[in-house]
Amino acid sequence: MASRAGADLDEIRARSDIVEVVSQYVALKRTGKNFKGLCPFHAEKTPSFTVNPSLQRWRCFGCGQYGDVFDFIMRIENVTFLDAARMLAERLGLEFRTTGAGSTQEQKDRREQILQVNQLAAQFFRDMLKRYPLPQRVLQQRAVTAETQERFGIGYAPPDWSALTNLIRAKKIPLTIAAEAGLVVQGESGEYYDRFRDRLMFPIWDRQGRVIAFGGRAMGDAQPKYLNSPETPLFRKSRTIYALHLAKERMMTERTALLLEGYMDVVAAHQAGFTHAIATMGTALTDEQIGILSRLVSRVIVVYDSDSAGVEAAKRAAETLQQHEIEVLIARLPDGEDPDSLLRRLGARALQECLDKAQPLPAFLLDDLHRRYDTNTAEGRIKVLKAAIPILAAIPSEIERDGYITQLAPLHPAYFTNPSIPEAQIRREVERFLRYKEVEKKNEQSASDSAPNAEVGEQLPSGVVRAESALLRGILSEEWRTLVLQIAQAGDMVSDAARQFFELVRRAWDAGMELHLPSLLSALSDPRLREVVSTRLSLEEPLNEQVLRDSASCLQRWHKRSRQVQISAQLAQDFSPDSVNYQEYQRIINELHSDARRDRRE
Repeated sequence: MASRAGADLDEIRARSDIVEVVSQYVALKRTGKNFKGLCPFHAEKTPSFTVNPSLQRWRCFGCGQYGDVFDFIMRIENVTFLDAARMLAERLGLEFRTTGAGSTQEQKDRREQILQVNQLAAQFFRDMLKRYPLPQRVLQQRAVTAETQERFGIGYAPPDWSALTNLIRAKKIPLTIAAEAGLVVQGESGEYYDRFRDRLMFPIWDRQGRVIAFGGRAMGDAQPKYLNSPETPLFRKSRTIYALHLAKERMMTERTALLLEGYMDVVAAHQAGFTHAIATMGTALTDEQIGILSRLVSRVIVVYDSDSAGVEAAKRAAETLQQHEIEVLIARLPDGEDPDSLLRRLGARALQECLDKAQPLPAFLLDDLHRRYDTNTAEGRIKVLKAAIPILAAIPSEIERDGYITQLAPLHPAYFTNPSIPEAQIRREVERFLRYKEVEKKNEQSASDSAPNAEVGEQLPSGVVRAESALLRGILSEEWRTLVLQIAQAGDMVSDAARQFFELVRRAWDAGMELHLPSLLSALSDPRLREVVSTRLSLEEPLNEQVLRDSASCLQRWHKRSRQVQISAQLAQDFSPDSVNYQEYQRIINELHSDARRDRRE
């Protein structure tokens, strides 16, 4: 008998026209029986992304990715299989359900209640803004129009310690739900009080435009200046991008995003017409956020504050984005300005001029060296040249690198004697640096290659297999899940299949999703991985706390022994008692001895 989840998935797949779904993200044109467009998963100028309506499949002949409507939503929205199914179901007006324990349904109901109380709070904050003159004056002074306030849902949390708490209580919503949403806090006496007080309030949305959290900006000198909701089952800073649901359409059209620092910067930018502006949650860019961006844009312009902290943060953001093969430009604002202040003082044209002058990361870094050192002195010029070598070496294009070398050559002492000498010497220094990095890379690769790998199909010791089985069955168990997450992590798994599945379950649980086994298995793209996991889960050995703790210890010891073997092989080639490898080898040996003594005592 088909499961309720399977029936839902079939219905969602049957009713989701892939051309219609993809067209919301990609501009498609009919070519014969198919549709073509620019691939949203890699940068290209000639369309190689094809959608086949008869097969309800898509494929990119440029990057090789392909799949059905579920795969497309998973990749374009950077979500799990279950989330993709829910998003498609919501587009169709369907309710996506999975069979499972009552606790998973309770978890879903709790998530819905958190969304409900967040929506109530958002409306409350907007209502309070209309009643209090001071926050209205603050917004007027910052030239935030009524239309912009409405678009961004800006509100105000009054100074009363229980204004929102009393409303939530009156609406008969459990205060425990409001506390889980991060709206109220329970004091030592057991009484609840408002988390946000006397602050301008900015709702934080998910990609579907639902309020999942809030950011509060202090009206006076209260600290911290910005206070965000804590992480909740709905809100994770690492995977949330502020104003993405408002900026997404233009971002996809222009394949460009403006990355700003703060809420007010984004609000001001949108009001001035820069509706592709977004911001992170006050933290460094994460892989999850970059994964979301890379599916929507091919270029990011970083527009951070002009102070030293903002410049350093812009460098870090640009370097991180560049590592993910996204084109990055950095816009330098006038001294003492941030995007919000610049727009208020000089208007949209001033910000546009900064964007037009935005520099690639190497040019920005080299320009920063000229600002840092006094190039009017011989010492300052030498410092610039020395500091420029790693920057030049990081440029993959030799043509582009040569252009920067030519720009730097006049700083060399020999330039006015013979202009060709400085360029050749700078080039040699870059080549020497690249050789050094290549040796480092080979050493790291050699270390990686010598480590035992547990690929699909490789035979592992029976003890390792049983340990993985216990932990995988444990993390799926309502009774043992909490313990498993305390004593083990995905990296402890030996086989790639177990490692991917463990992480998949952890993320699904962390996000408050139902742990429906067929759906989780189907989220593993490789059928061989699904087969390995299914085999692990089919073992019917009893579970208890000791078995799970022993299983976690078994896998952790396996990794230590593997590392021991790896380092031993390296030391056999190049032994030195002062080397880092030898010190790590001794540490691992000591840890293994300590583990053995502890096991004997237990």
